[in-house]
Amino acid sequence: MEWRSTINRNNAEDLPRLLAIEQVSAQLGFAQVALRVGISWIFSLGIQPDMPFYQSKNLALINRISFVSLLLALPGSFVLMLAGFDRPFSLLVSGLLALCMILTLNGVQKVQWAQAIFAFAPAATILIYTLLELSSGGFADQLNYILMRQGLCLALLLPVMLYGFEKARRWVILSICLIVYLIFDIACTRLGDSLLSNIFGMSRGFFSLLSILQLTGLASCLLYLQDYTMKHEQQVRQSNEKLQSIAIRDGMTELFNHTFMKQLIGDAINRSKRSKTPLSLLMIDTDFFKQVNDTYGHNAGDEVLICLTKLLEGSKRSTDYLGRWGGDELILLLTDTSLQGAALVAEKLRSLVDNYVFPRCRHLTISLGASEYHEQDDLVKFIERADAAMYRAKRAGRNRVEIG
Repeated sequence: MEWRSTINRNNAEDLPRLLAIEQVSAQLGFAQVALRVGISWIFSLGIQPDMPFYQSKNLALINRISFVSLLLALPGSFVLMLAGFDRPFSLLVSGLLALCMILTLNGVQKVQWAQAIFAFAPAATILIYTLLELSSGGFADQLNYILMRQGLCLALLLPVMLYGFEKARRWVILSICLIVYLIFDIACTRLGDSLLSNIFGMSRGFFSLLSILQLTGLASCLLYLQDYTMKHEQQVRQSNEKLQSIAIRDGMTELFNHTFMKQLIGDAINRSKRSKTPLSLLMIDTDFFKQVNDTYGHNAGDEVLICLTKLLEGSKRSTDYLGRWGGDELILLLTDTSLQGAALVAEKLRSLVDNYVFPRCRHLTISLGASEYHEQDDLVKFIERADAAMYRAKRAGRNRVEIG
């Protein structure tokens, strides 16, 4: 009995400690989740689903590099101070200011502005830092100044590299970059006179000309690579779209083919079960179509069938799906439609075709069968009822609608 009381007393003493540990663990778990969400947001900043692959890939890489650079900004500032730079904290302040502006704009749904600031922030940071160092005499080495100019040149081209832009806007952005670069040259000659008096023995004007040529050359290479990649991306996308269209479309009528219509009907049945909404089907067959082929030829028959499918396609709702089931037999899937509604749609289509003047054969009629999906149905039974109703319409004299 004594050892039991001792254990209970120890458990009572340890309970507050265990609760505290559990609370700290929960807080750490929440902080970990928040950190993951934040890092994920920064890594995906500006990336959009419709972006070309190379742009989204480049932007993701730049986001990661910028985030890591921000984390290293404070220790990096101390390294710059040890190296002899007078104003290293300007880099940190500029980066933090840009990040705050990006977060604020993204929070108020101004994503395009956030992307623009994110893209131009590196150039602005390098520009401010270089001018501050020059004004304070921090650049004692010409090599540091030249490296900073190279960094500015690349940073000015960063927005074009990330977002591409249209051709007209592209040249506007590059013109602005060129003007900024020239202003930077003028400001540098005013602020850093002692440093820039003799750079490798070249005059300041010649050095500025080389800088402009460098910026223009890099921009030209970048635009050429972008155009080449965009054309390749467009060719791949067009090829994929063509292959997908071949897989799901009928070659002659461009309607959905038999296989894809079965898939659409199966998906529609699943949605109907979940949402408890009605679902109906129309099976459509062209009356005496064989006579059209025999009288006017198969080319004329194909022309009439294409005309018929375009007529029906233009008369259906955008939420309905028309496909070629086989030969001259068509199928129309009617979403959110009861059997009575399907019968009305079928009668409307029958009357439309009956009064339409077709090429070659002039007059044409169709027979239609309608069915509504029931809970005990599977895909085959659902289609078979509409098919059986359509054949009853043909046996009853054609150019009519039957319900299954």
